[in-house]
Amino acid sequence: MESKIVISAVNIRKEYVTKRHFITGKVKEKYVAVKLASFDIEEGKTVGIVGESGSGKSTIGEIVGGLQEPSYGHVLYYGKNLKDLSDEEYRDYRKSVQFIFQDPKGSMDPNYRIIDILTMPILTAKIVNNKKEAKNLAEEMLNRVGLDSSVKNKYPGEISGGQCQRAAIARALLLNPKLIVCDEPVSALDISVQAQILNLLRELQKELNISYIFISHDIGVVNYMSDTILVMQNGNIIERGPAKEVLLHPKEDYTKKLIESAFV
Repeated sequence: MESKIVISAVNIRKEYVTKRHFITGKVKEKYVAVKLASFDIEEGKTVGIVGESGSGKSTIGEIVGGLQEPSYGHVLYYGKNLKDLSDEEYRDYRKSVQFIFQDPKGSMDPNYRIIDILTMPILTAKIVNNKKEAKNLAEEMLNRVGLDSSVKNKYPGEISGGQCQRAAIARALLLNPKLIVCDEPVSALDISVQAQILNLLRELQKELNISYIFISHDIGVVNYMSDTILVMQNGNIIERGPAKEVLLHPKEDYTKKLIESAFV
């Protein structure tokens, strides 16, 4: 069966104005975070984006996920430009592309219990009819990601980083996403917990046919998770290919340094 492309990034460029003329407002200086990026993400596959801090990898993830707009280029959702989506299609896109961030506790409101954090997006998206159904669905998802039912009534500050990241994964899954942008999802966790979270993400992908963009500075982690790897440096994709090929036969010196630093 022919694979379907969930998201395509086409000639993405992202510029930030850093200095304007104080009278005319004319742009005097710009910072280019992403210079030219194109890639496809197929259903059930993972594209890993690796590079040092400031390479532009998180910016690409945010653009693909609709948190930022590109300065040039465009993003396609199932072959259709985001700018051309109808209101209904755009709502479907927003539900279908979710995020898991580096700091799970920082991505959750500390004043709300885990169960409330999970039920809010379900009710907002009108996936269920009432609060009771929303709580039942949230509890099922917490169990699915390996969390004890007692966690639901705790606040983010009362549970461990690993438990909080599992709750963040549960929150992302509740809207039945086609794609999850995983931005450094394990870098703030202990090594043993990292392995648990990575394995959980792989199991969920097989079970639910979810696509991932997996962003990390660690090429070893990216290799473990990805079908395809994109290597970024200074806003450019300097190398790309199947994960094993990039890892075993890197073409660029920068990629070789990333591999050496990860002790792969």
